[in-house]
Amino acid sequence: MAYWDPFYPVRTLFSDIRAHLANWRRFKRATRTWPTISIATYVMRFFLIVGGVVLGIWYQVRHDLTKGQGLLIYLAVLLPVVFIWFVVEHVAWNFDLRRKGISSDRDIWKISQFPQE
Repeated sequence: MAYWDPFYPVRTLFSDIRAHLANWRRFKRATRTWPTISIATYVMRFFLIVGGVVLGIWYQVRHDLTKGQGLLIYLAVLLPVVFIWFVVEHVAWNFDLRRKGISSDRDIWKISQFPQE
C-alpha cells in the first residue's frame, strides 16, 4: 500500500536538478570522472520537451486544429516519447554506474539513487 504524506514537499524542477547534481558529484568523487552519458541524456530531456512543444504548436496551427484536437496530438505523441526518454535516462545512469564498477550488472538504480559505498 502506498503512503502519501500531504506535508512532504513536492518535487520541483529545481529539486530534481539538485538531486541529479548531488549524484553526479558523488559519482565524480568515487571515479574521478563525470557520468557523461547520464548528463547528456538529462540535458537532452529539456531539448526534447521544448522541441516537442514547439513542433506540436506548429502542427496545430498549420492544420488549423481545435484545442481538443491539439491536446489529443500532444497526448498521443509526446507522452510516449517522454516516457521512453525517462527509461533511456535510467538505462544511461545504470550504464555509467556499471561501466565504472560502482554497481553490479544485476543492480538497477533510479536516477535519484546512488549505490551505498
